[in-house]
Amino acid sequence: MKSASLLAIVLSLSFARAAASAQIEKVRFSVSAISIAEIPFKIAQVKGFYREEGLNVEAILIRGAVGLQALIGGSVDYTSASGSTIAAAVRGLPVKLVFVSSAKPQFDLVAQPQIRSVQDLKGKIVGISSRGGSIDLLTQMILEKNGLMPNKDVTSIVVGGQEDTALALRAGRIAAALLTPPRPLVLQREGFNRIAYSGDYMPTYPTGGIGVTEEKIKTNPSEIVAFVKASLKGLQFARQNRAESMKIIAEYLGVKDPVLNEQIFELYLSRLSADGSADESWMRGAIEFTKKSLGVTKEIATRQVFDFGFIEKANR
Repeated sequence: MKSASLLAIVLSLSFARAAASAQIEKVRFSVSAISIAEIPFKIAQVKGFYREEGLNVEAILIRGAVGLQALIGGSVDYTSASGSTIAAAVRGLPVKLVFVSSAKPQFDLVAQPQIRSVQDLKGKIVGISSRGGSIDLLTQMILEKNGLMPNKDVTSIVVGGQEDTALALRAGRIAAALLTPPRPLVLQREGFNRIAYSGDYMPTYPTGGIGVTEEKIKTNPSEIVAFVKASLKGLQFARQNRAESMKIIAEYLGVKDPVLNEQIFELYLSRLSADGSADESWMRGAIEFTKKSLGVTKEIATRQVFDFGFIEKANR
């Protein structure tokens, strides 16, 4: 009798495990770069927050604009390329930004040791990742606000992703470039200069987030709520668990120096989104900046670009 009862329990547990396994949904998430903007998602993955919400998330490193194309083409379910998502939505493509990791740009303008200010870039070459991308647009804005005309006073060349850009700077191929942490902090230790922070020029522009298609919003809103909820847990975890978050960040970014890791963490906290959403004025600012960069003149409603309703649902 005891054996039969034990067998029943074992079978019951086996079926429960099989049911739980069947409920785990595989999703693909394109991330733009290994940077502090992606940390909420990494924490959520390491701590098992996605699995708690029934998701098995595969993070795939794909550069911004290409990641957006993969999203529209259905190769991935979500993208962290927030700037590319906003630009696509402004152009009328069926995508929306539903979560913001950082409500400010993460990029710092880092220059060669002999260059002390943005004005010193006159006649020099700056590096960008692609034409028309967020790095290109933010670089142009910084130059213009310092009295320099892009592509006349300063030449821009495409050098690739963040690691390629840092290598180009070290090799002397370019005079300056916008880089995300931890790269500016590492380069400053090597003698390079941080001459501008993009957030001082454009405060209403995100770095990192969750972009989705309107088709996904229509057909699987519950999955989006689950993905947003787990990402929110990752965002909030850092504020409440300093030591463990710093350990995750060090491993993720490959930082071995504890002093440097603490600097990165403090910088991360200072630029972290409050709750993954943004107010109306912030959304309008991001749209207007994007419209100007794309040459779009027609009025664009915030609901065409953003849908932070999933954050409200996740919080409930």
